[in-house]
Amino acid sequence: CGGARYSEETLEITYRGCTIADVLAQTVDEAADFLSDLPGAARSLATLRDVGLGYLRLGQPATELSGGEAQRIKLATELQRA
Repeated sequence: CGGARYSEETLEITYRGCTIADVLAQTVDEAADFLSDLPGAARSLATLRDVGLGYLRLGQPATELSGGEAQRIKLATELQRA
């Protein structure tokens, strides 16, 4: 897997030239631009940006988040339901 945590078979699948490992290495800001043509993803990522989390990597483990970041993710989740 080359350290990407995914099998070769999984990494053969790409979207716009990127594997899942590539996408998860992007920040919320980068992914918002990359996935702007997917309405569901674009809305979720815009909400994360709106609460100031554009700098987080999509694949960042929850255990690495600060308490404030975790609270803002919960806030973004609730805003998505509105």
